[in-house]
Amino acid sequence: MKRIFLSFRPEYFRPLLYGIKKYEYRKRFCDEETIAYLYLSGNSRQVVGIMELGKPIRLDITRDNYLDYPDTLKRVDEYIKSKDINAIPIKSLSLFKNPLTLEDIRKEIPSFMPPQMYFVLDNHLKLKKLLEKQKVCERLFYHEHNCIYYDNLAKSVSELKKTKEYIDLEKVNANNNSFPNINF
Repeated sequence: MKRIFLSFRPEYFRPLLYGIKKYEYRKRFCDEETIAYLYLSGNSRQVVGIMELGKPIRLDITRDNYLDYPDTLKRVDEYIKSKDINAIPIKSLSLFKNPLTLEDIRKEIPSFMPPQMYFVLDNHLKLKKLLEKQKVCERLFYHEHNCIYYDNLAKSVSELKKTKEYIDLEKVNANNNSFPNINF
């Protein structure tokens, strides 16, 4: 299974963290199941954990599969129009016990620059070894993806944040300070 270093914008992270976001969308992506070390960009600048990703679904090729689901089809058409045609199933997320900051990485690899999208770790062996040394907590969730989650497919983060499930989880996690090591 290919291992990658995947950049992710912090504002899209909470629905993923809560297990609500079941697909990631990219214009281009690996055409196989993947293990992704998740780097939060922006002001966060830290690797927070590992995602297990399924084989991408090409929305432009599978569009007709959603004809019986008009809400899903409408959302799929929007993603196709924006050219984010790969819906990558998010199977699981496991957080690092302690996130690895960009500063920590640069202590070991001074010239390191995080990618805008992703890169394959077999081409960055020093970084791969550093990431593999990190202690990983128990998996937060697991989604089988043995069928399409029609209610979730092509749903934007802003739509996911309006769901009752998200709002309830946001309250619980804020009150418990559930993820104190992660800098959003």
